[in-house]
Amino acid sequence: MSKALDEASAKVPADPRALAQLRRHIELGELEEVKAALPGTPRYLVTFMRSQTGVPVRSATVVSVTNQASRPNLVTVSWFLGFSNNSSPVGTASMIIPPDFQVDFGSRNLPGDLTVVNAIPSPELTSDEGRAIISSRLPEIGVSARLYYTSGDKDEQLLAISDSNVVCFGQGNHGD
Repeated sequence: MSKALDEASAKVPADPRALAQLRRHIELGELEEVKAALPGTPRYLVTFMRSQTGVPVRSATVVSVTNQASRPNLVTVSWFLGFSNNSSPVGTASMIIPPDFQVDFGSRNLPGDLTVVNAIPSPELTSDEGRAIISSRLPEIGVSARLYYTSGDKDEQLLAISDSNVVCFGQGNHGD
């Protein structure tokens, strides 16, 4: 990850103070992708996700998570097919997020010109539709989700962005 900080990209802050703080968090292990983490407690449900590449209108879902806790928080996004239970995700991605930092979890990678995706499942989701469950070790997280619709073999053209509904896990929508 430190090599990526030396490159000019949308994933690296331009402000020298912000870049120094980001490097410090990485050195301390407070911002890192964790490959085989056990998810924490389920906190939120993204009620609809779609990730398609083999069709004329392509799609990807991006879940933004902000750590509002006072210490680093391990966050996992688990992606599930619509007609399946919560025991077998088709993909997961986990990151340790420092306090006040925000990370974008994507169902697959998207060009940086559209949005920055910090963590994706392996393998990326390319023909999936369903939901996502956001889990964390500490409860203080903020979550939003969007669905990007694109066209072109490399998502060159943005067609639309829609918000996906996010609800507290294990609870209903309450009319929203």
